[in-house]
Amino acid sequence: MTKLDEILTVNNFSNHDLVEMLPVNLNHKMVQKARLGKKPVPKHTQDLILQALNKLLLQTAAEVDGKVVKQYKRVEVFGNDEVA
Repeated sequence: MTKLDEILTVNNFSNHDLVEMLPVNLNHKMVQKARLGKKPVPKHTQDLILQALNKLLLQTAAEVDGKVVKQYKRVEVFGNDEVA
C-alpha cells in the first residue's frame, strides 16, 4: 500500500474524487498508476495529484467542521525518488 493509497483509504476518497478537483489536468489513469505505485510517477503528475489531494482535504475539512487539516508535501506522499 502506497502512502497515497493509505491517505485516500483513510479519508474514504476515490480516484474520481481527486480527478474532480483538477478535471482538466488530471485523469483516472494517472491517479490509479500513482496509487498502485508499481512504476515511478513523473514529477509533473506527482504535483498535480498532490495539488488535487490537498485541495480535496481542505474542501472536506471546511464542509465538516472548519478544522485545520494537514497539507502534504511531495516527499511525504511519493518519497524521495528522483524521477524526471
